[in-house]
Amino acid sequence: MTPRRWPALLITAAIAAVAAVFPANAARRDASAFPHARHAKLFPTCAGCHAGIETGDAAREFPAAASCASCHDGTIRRRVEYSAPVRRGAGFLTFSHPAHAARTADATCTSCHSAQGAQWMDVAAAAPERCASCHAHAAVPHLDDANKCTTCHRPLAAATALTESRVAALPKPPSHERAGFVSTHGATANASTATCATCHARESCLRCHVDGTLPAIQTLAADARVRHLVAGKAPVYPVPATHSSADFTLAHGAAARAPAATCSTCHARASCETCHTGDGAAGVIRAMPVPGKAAAPGVLLKRAPPPATQGVAVAATAKPWTPQPHQADTVRTVRVHPPGFGTAHGPTAASGALGCEGCHARSFCSTCHAGERSGGRFHPADFVSTHAPKAYGRDTDCSACHNPQAFCRSCHLQAGLAMQRSTQRSATFHNAQPLWLMQHGRAARQDLPSCTTCHQQTYCMQCHSQLGARINPHGPGFDASSMASRNSRICLACHFTSPRGPQ
Repeated sequence: MTPRRWPALLITAAIAAVAAVFPANAARRDASAFPHARHAKLFPTCAGCHAGIETGDAAREFPAAASCASCHDGTIRRRVEYSAPVRRGAGFLTFSHPAHAARTADATCTSCHSAQGAQWMDVAAAAPERCASCHAHAAVPHLDDANKCTTCHRPLAAATALTESRVAALPKPPSHERAGFVSTHGATANASTATCATCHARESCLRCHVDGTLPAIQTLAADARVRHLVAGKAPVYPVPATHSSADFTLAHGAAARAPAATCSTCHARASCETCHTGDGAAGVIRAMPVPGKAAAPGVLLKRAPPPATQGVAVAATAKPWTPQPHQADTVRTVRVHPPGFGTAHGPTAASGALGCEGCHARSFCSTCHAGERSGGRFHPADFVSTHAPKAYGRDTDCSACHNPQAFCRSCHLQAGLAMQRSTQRSATFHNAQPLWLMQHGRAARQDLPSCTTCHQQTYCMQCHSQLGARINPHGPGFDASSMASRNSRICLACHFTSPRGPQ
């Protein structure tokens, strides 16, 4: 009798994967645990012991222990203990003997399960190269991206027979080693989650992905073996190309508000709140994963301490901090503004180029911009003794933080540089010029704020108003019509009615 002939079905890629996942010697050892060669003369066909293989009858895939005892009864042959192999669960390959038999009739058991060039009953596990001789890959390398993993393999989470050590030994495709793969693998995962599921479980993604609710991640099944393998393993966060631009720190708001924003892949809400203490980005921040509930900690940001350059103007060429690639650590220091920005931020804040409220609450500004209530040191040491030229030359807008009529006058009185009563008229404090009263107009027009250090508006109104001496404060060439056309109400500060008459 000749061995029963049956086909070999490994639909496209066949068992070529066995070589990469299961060592050949281990597979041969499992298959040859029973001494087939020593029983070659007793079993002329494979079906004599493995009748259920072709039909899928699990109860008849291996011989019963009673069959062995017919010879090994202790008299004819020594007694042996035999028990059929117990399945530990689904394997990694989706191989089916019955499906194989139904598809092809030109192969026998020995076509796949005999050692190369061996005699009858020299049984070996199916060699991958033998399967590939009929079932070729789309690409020659087994782990090439062109090959469809699901043809031969079931998802890792469903391959319950694999031990944790075998899961850890799964080979990595060459594409995973290419530069930039970590940054671009999302598109591949979204296109074919089933391919990823061959080697990965949900925990594979949650190791790095802060937002674990992404559809591609939720599609993957959870797996306790993978969860144990990735526990404590540091995540990897490459810096996206957009983050490497010099102005990204200051201009990332538009990208964060975009519908396709992917910030939550690497960042939790705590990252944003490191800098965003105001209400300007509250809506975007609320959409970020909550710290503690996020799947992974993500890239944690730490605000850089303010540079010790208070009172020093920033150079025009200074640039903000630029992100650097993340290594094993996930804590990055963020410096949004360049050194010296504290003393030079006025024009930027006034222009609206930055949304200050995105990071700062109003109270943050008022700590400095609140007159004499300021509790911090804004000026460098000994500024009091050297501030006169800056104040007079308007290098610094003193009134942005100080009330000149209160804050400045309180010091000037103590130093003897101001009059006790604002109604006194004296030239003592105006470079000791006796005719200062007649010449002060030019100085007032050039720097009126400096006058308010000692004088209030009522002081000027004693002379320059209809209620006072009616002295014209306007210099030569003053165009009353032009001024009134821009703001006619300003004229009423000194005039009861418009000086140009009814309009």
